[in-house]
Amino acid sequence: MSTFKDLQLLSDAAYYDRCNYVNYNVDNVLEETDKIKDGIYHAKAGSRDVPLFKILMTNQCNNDCAYCTNCIEHKYQRARLSPEALARIYMKYYESNMVEGLFLSSGIIKDADTTMEEMIEAAHILRNKYSYKGYIHLKIIPGSSKDHIKHAMQLADRVSINIEAATKDGLSDLSSTKNYDKDILKRLDWIDNLHRRDHSLASSGHTTQIIVGANDESDEDILKQVYNLTKKYDVLYNYFSSFTPVKGTPLETHEANNPKRTGRLYQTEYLFNQYNYTLDDIVLDDNGFLDTNNDPKYTIALENMDEYPIDVNTAKYKELIRVPGIGLKSARRIRHMQSQGKKITSLKQLQELGANIKKCKIFVKVGGSYQSTLESF
Repeated sequence: MSTFKDLQLLSDAAYYDRCNYVNYNVDNVLEETDKIKDGIYHAKAGSRDVPLFKILMTNQCNNDCAYCTNCIEHKYQRARLSPEALARIYMKYYESNMVEGLFLSSGIIKDADTTMEEMIEAAHILRNKYSYKGYIHLKIIPGSSKDHIKHAMQLADRVSINIEAATKDGLSDLSSTKNYDKDILKRLDWIDNLHRRDHSLASSGHTTQIIVGANDESDEDILKQVYNLTKKYDVLYNYFSSFTPVKGTPLETHEANNPKRTGRLYQTEYLFNQYNYTLDDIVLDDNGFLDTNNDPKYTIALENMDEYPIDVNTAKYKELIRVPGIGLKSARRIRHMQSQGKKITSLKQLQELGANIKKCKIFVKVGGSYQSTLESF
């Protein structure tokens, strides 16, 4: 019964670490659906639902992160699992076909290296005692030694280290126990260098997370760092955790973040990664924030109406993918028709190729004509 209670507490406390790759399609804002029940977290990989066992080694923590339910100042029930107990529980879930992988994080047990040692030991037991060959994602604790990081990467398919804020000052607003440059960015650099030298180390790459709305950072601050992390440290995914105040923490009276803001950040990152947009392309208001009412691709197109409409029968691929409502697949289909000498003669035909006509029709010319106003939206 004690272990069951610990399991519930530690799975609930793991909510705040994001590991779910959600395709925030540039034509749709998806609500965050990070939910954990009985330790099982349903991540999305494309259209596939992947159940993960998502848990902390402990919710005890020596850090004072003002947003976090596990911060040292928050007075609530603490729990801790030994590496052996965690590995044994996970294997029961796995052998019962309830989960397909492990996502393991932790509060700070004593210091960064002591915590990493216990997480590494749990992964080691799974790999060696239980001969487990499946997916493991290990969180890297800020301030961990390079040896511990390398050992974790030898055992895990993926690792991540949370930067939590986009700037040094932003992190200072949230925590006095972490050094942005030394404890986080330096470790991220180590992870990147280790992976570049040996792709078998954390072979599925590395990720990070930013808390959105817990400090005064603008979307511009966040997007500059996201762009930098992707280019400089080869970060696979930048996850955005929408701040929600937790009673009993220093930020319990702080306003909750608008989830639409997080969605727009995901969409913008998607434009960076999949559509080759740059920071200079992004449209922000005078305070450095994205428009939460429209997806960023649409906002950018409206800002550049002098470039439109484009003729779908002659436009190049890089022009097509910049049109709101035309995604990567539909752009390839349009280009395929061009290569065959076939013409698109109606909006209906364009829609059949996968385009969102409501979004794209004022930006494209079909059959020599185009929709010149927004009236029919």
